[in-house]
This record gives sequence, structure tokens and C-alpha cells, in this order.
Amino acid sequence: MEMPAFLPVSFHFIGALFLCILLGWPGAQATTVRLHNGCSYTVCAKYWVPNSPIGGACSEQGPGGVWSVGVDGGWSAATMWAIANTGCGGQACNTGPPGGVTQFEFTIASSGGNDYYDVSSIAGYNIAMQVVPTNGACPTIICRGQDGGSCPSGYYPGGPDETKACPSGSTDYDVYLCG
Repeated sequence: MEMPAFLPVSFHFIGALFLCILLGWPGAQATTVRLHNGCSYTVCAKYWVPNSPIGGACSEQGPGGVWSVGVDGGWSAATMWAIANTGCGGQACNTGPPGGVTQFEFTIASSGGNDYYDVSSIAGYNIAMQVVPTNGACPTIICRGQDGGSCPSGYYPGGPDETKACPSGSTDYDVYLCG
């Protein structure tokens, strides 16, 4: 009995597909950023990835809520922030951050093989923010207040607004609000 000519090609395709599933599809989301609302009020959490088709999105999070966002190497110069209010209804979700907000800024899988991240209060401060990488070898950042607190309005060596590095693919990031 003769085998159909397409059969060997099909076996190669199925084998390649199996390897991609087993080893992880190239470009798959390798990192998760989780925003935890530790505040006693509802926030409208947002992210923005400028100059990218990713754009932005928002999610209303009540006290204790967690927003998980899968990110990959396309996330360059991204920012995440939250605004205290009664929800996201009526707000534009696909826009950059307004002035006056504390921002988690990050780039995933940079050309140097690292993720880069910081917490910025340069444009303003509205909510305490703590960034805790799941990889304990990567620096935690704490920003609990502007100018007299641990997150001054200007850059200073070793501060939360100084960019930190962590090996790409080695960690997820937990961003805690009001903590």
C-alpha cells in the first residue's frame, strides 16, 4: 500500500507544532505584571505602551482586586498607573498617563537581555506604589510619598526612580498600590 505524498510533510508540521507547544511558542507572553489594589477604595488601573500597536487598556479594581497583564518583548517604554475614583466608566482607556500620577515604567526583554523598570513621581504623585519582582535577586522598589517620603520628585542615585534591571524571562512583577 502506497502512502499519500502529503503525509511526510504533515508529520513534520505536527512535530514542529508539538515542539513549539512543549518549548514555548516564539514571542509568547513570558512575563506577567500584576497590579494589586491594596487601597480602601476603587481605582481605575491603566497601562500604555507608546509607539506600539499594543496601545493601552484599563481595568476597574475594587479593594483587594488584582489585574494580571501578560507582557512580552513588544512592551517598550510602557507605563502603568492608577487613579482613585468610582470606576473606569466614561474614561478613555487607550491614552497615555495624565499628569499627577505615580507611574510604574518598564521595558520587557530589552536588547541587552534585561527587563528595565522604575517607579516615577516626576510628573506627580497620587498613590503609594511598591514593585516586587518574583525573582528575589531583582530589586524591589518602594514609593510611599513624594518629596519627604521615599519617592522624591527628582532623580537620585539608588532611589525608586532610578532604573533597575532584571534578567528577562526570570521574573514576574507585582505592583502593589497603597502599600
